[in-house]
Amino acid sequence: MKQLSILVLLASAFVLFVLGCSSGPSPEQQAREADQQRDAERQQAEFRKGLPPVANPGRGW
Repeated sequence: MKQLSILVLLASAFVLFVLGCSSGPSPEQQAREADQQRDAERQQAEFRKGLPPVANPGRGW
């Protein structure tokens, strides 16, 4: 009986641990990813500004 209660306790602790890990990224991680996304978009915009103008936009040649 004592082994069964220990097993139930360990199983419930494992389930709680798995549920805690699967809750998604932390707010700090979300903020970091948003900052990285904004930085990448800013770099792309700066790169596009440096490109020469296109003679016939939409032609594909």
